[in-house]
Amino acid sequence: MNGIPAAASPQRSRGGYFVWPDGNFFLSAALLCRGFTRAQRIECSNMQKLGSRGGNVLFNRMLWTYGGLYTLYVLIVKTTAHPVIFCLSFLVYAVSLSARLPRAATPWVQLALLIVMQTAGHYYNSALPLYLLTLAKYVYVEESRARIWQMSIVYALAGLAVSIAPIAHKYSLLALLFFIVGIAFHFVIAAYLGRLSHITAKRTDRLQQESNRLSTQDALTGLCNYDECHKRLEQLIAQQRPFTLILIDCNEWKAIASSRGFQAGSAPLKQAAELLNILFSEALFLSRYGGDEFAVVLPLIDRETAISAVRPRLDSEFPRLTGIQITYAFAMYPYDSTNKNDLALLAEHHLFLRKRELWLKREEQLLQSEKLRVVGELASGMAHEIRNPLTTIKGFMQIARANGYNIEHWYGLIMSEIDRMSELTGEFLQFSKPQSARYQVLPLQACILKAVSLTESEAVRLGHLVGSELPEEPLYVLMDPDKIVQLLLNLIKNACEAIAHNGQIDIRLHRRDHLAELIVQDNGSGMSSDMLEQIFNPFYTTKETGTGLGLAICHKIVQDHHGSMEVESAVNNGTRFILTFPLSPAPALEHEQAAYG
Repeated sequence: MNGIPAAASPQRSRGGYFVWPDGNFFLSAALLCRGFTRAQRIECSNMQKLGSRGGNVLFNRMLWTYGGLYTLYVLIVKTTAHPVIFCLSFLVYAVSLSARLPRAATPWVQLALLIVMQTAGHYYNSALPLYLLTLAKYVYVEESRARIWQMSIVYALAGLAVSIAPIAHKYSLLALLFFIVGIAFHFVIAAYLGRLSHITAKRTDRLQQESNRLSTQDALTGLCNYDECHKRLEQLIAQQRPFTLILIDCNEWKAIASSRGFQAGSAPLKQAAELLNILFSEALFLSRYGGDEFAVVLPLIDRETAISAVRPRLDSEFPRLTGIQITYAFAMYPYDSTNKNDLALLAEHHLFLRKRELWLKREEQLLQSEKLRVVGELASGMAHEIRNPLTTIKGFMQIARANGYNIEHWYGLIMSEIDRMSELTGEFLQFSKPQSARYQVLPLQACILKAVSLTESEAVRLGHLVGSELPEEPLYVLMDPDKIVQLLLNLIKNACEAIAHNGQIDIRLHRRDHLAELIVQDNGSGMSSDMLEQIFNPFYTTKETGTGLGLAICHKIVQDHHGSMEVESAVNNGTRFILTFPLSPAPALEHEQAAYG
């Protein structure tokens, strides 16, 4: 050892004792232990079992190798007077390394065997690496710090006692002191490195387990993820185990997540995963298939039995307990397919068709609800508009009854209210009832000129000017000319009524790509943003005598011609209606002249 004088180091003493030439060997052995332990962890990483098993295998190999070499050397140089006891103790020690002995007793049994082997071998210092490696082996797997210190101290004392006792009288006290300190230091280093290897291995185990968990499990629900699901499906098919693949889509999760945020949206998914674990306790496995979809894989005995057993749980129990509406689809191995990819695609296709069917039903329900809402609004508006003139007529008739049914004084007012009701019902029928249209390909300029000529005299009487700006190139549109003229008459009439005096109404037409764009603009009082939101609603009007159906009829005419109608307005800044119609190819000249002259 380091404390032994150099002159005495390389020689063998009379009693057969040998002092190791370099005490750093023991430290090297401990470092070698750590290096091999790390190599073993790498070697065993593919087994996903690093910790104690990988370390023990390597420690055992090192102990068998060194113990065998030590035994051969002792037998060759004949330093032992008891070769049978020496060999027997080594064999028992070697067997005990891999034998299943009680964990608490194994370190002490092996320590006793080492003491017997070292004492019988009369070759003391060379046995110390066996102490160090044996100690490091158990420190490596031991969890209790108190037990680690206990083993370290006992092993160190035992090794020192057996090594020093026979040679204590041969050296000075100072040399023995250095010898003891050196050996104790090596035991401490061995214990420390063994413990450090244990901590590192455990940390590696945890990281590896967490990595494996994250690579195979969904972090939110704890179920296996998409990739792991497909791996397990492949395994089941390889084992030829019949199964039912059920794909489940939580229809409302996206709406919840978008409206309440991801945290609020994740709660229903966790709840759904927990409930699926309960409802399908017999499942081979469950998976979060992706997003708001889950996969449940059940053992399959009979096709019809499987479907009848699953449907009640998914149709009633799951929605009732979670409040989540779901869509689901089946695919069964081997009935539907014997290939994993085909089976998954089939289940996904069935799920898509079910979701599409559900979406179409919802759209139909929404459309029907919207129709009922519109009908209700129309009926309410119509009842309100008719009730007013009826109330007026009723009042006049009650007065006439008191005057001998003489209605001469109120005849004009009564007829005016009756005409008002007749006009209202006529416009309502025009708005609500589809009418036969006479569509022709005609230049839009002709309808504009006709509408201007029909309204010009009334506009002049009110003190307004109606002007038009039309392109020389005819812009042909497939249209019902009477409807287009009616549309323009309504817009010009509304513009005249919206201007107090000295108004200007401009009508401009131009081509924009494949569309004809028609603009009707006035310099009247304009409309507020609240009014703009309602002007196309039936029965909405700001005039005392209006029916509120004029612009609604205009909007319907534009829609019937596959066009669009927009309005721009601001208070005290006039109003502008922008209409677009798809252009059509020009017809033959004779057909045009015959259709609309």
